[in-house]
Amino acid sequence: MSTSVKKVQFSPFKERLYVIIGSIPMMTVLSISFGLIYQDYALNKFSLLGKSWHLSNVEKTSYDDEIPCIESEYLVLRSKFPSCAPKKCFRYFTDFLITEKEGKILLNMAEKGWLQGDNTDSANFLSIEKGTIKSGNSITKLKENLFSNEELLTYKSVKQSILNHVKTKFGVENLYLTNENQFTKFTNNNPKAELSKYWKRKIDMNEHQWQQYSVILFLNDFMADFYGSREVFKNINSSMILTIQPKLARVLIYSPGSENEHFFERLEYGNSYALKMPLTCDQNIKSN
Repeated sequence: MSTSVKKVQFSPFKERLYVIIGSIPMMTVLSISFGLIYQDYALNKFSLLGKSWHLSNVEKTSYDDEIPCIESEYLVLRSKFPSCAPKKCFRYFTDFLITEKEGKILLNMAEKGWLQGDNTDSANFLSIEKGTIKSGNSITKLKENLFSNEELLTYKSVKQSILNHVKTKFGVENLYLTNENQFTKFTNNNPKAELSKYWKRKIDMNEHQWQQYSVILFLNDFMADFYGSREVFKNINSSMILTIQPKLARVLIYSPGSENEHFFERLEYGNSYALKMPLTCDQNIKSN
């Protein structure tokens, strides 16, 4: 007995449809692979047409890059403080130095402090050492005994841990904490003063000549708590820029000269919190 095989024919539309459906798994794999490669490349100074695509690899827990210095900016400094001044210029962050628990304790301190005064500017500053809140052109004194012993001990411990890490990491001595530490609260409100425009480019050394190492401890998370406020560094003699993504307990350290001209993206929603810690080689500036 012979059997006949019936050939099934599809309309051109169905043929195209089945081809598209069949290619979806491969397209998905390629898209995910491209995304992972793209994320890793973006943090390492990826640029397109002179602009960063503003992606940081959330899987990265550290970053360490030596960059060219403007040597003339460091000549006097290295002569005056040979054991302390930066021997090279750099950008560096680590997620392993400060714990999330410590970061949350510091964030709670800052939030407790903000309740004591106006903090509706685009950039608001709180100083534990000076006991003040600055918002626009207004300054408010903090109440005495506002913070618990645990909070103050954690704050002191975190500062000392960061100082010790910088000394060890960069092989320097005679480096000091200062009383110029500031908790920052960035918002998407309109600025009340020129200094409140955190999205304007700045060079730390130009603002404080006594500042030899710049430190920022981030206290909440990009995307989860806010969008914007990523720190953007421009490279000298290059169209490429580097974008650092804030993350709870991430410590960012960089040299303060023109090689690290930077700004923060303006927030689209939420509030971003951080602790700025300028370090100095000058004993006349160091904290008591």
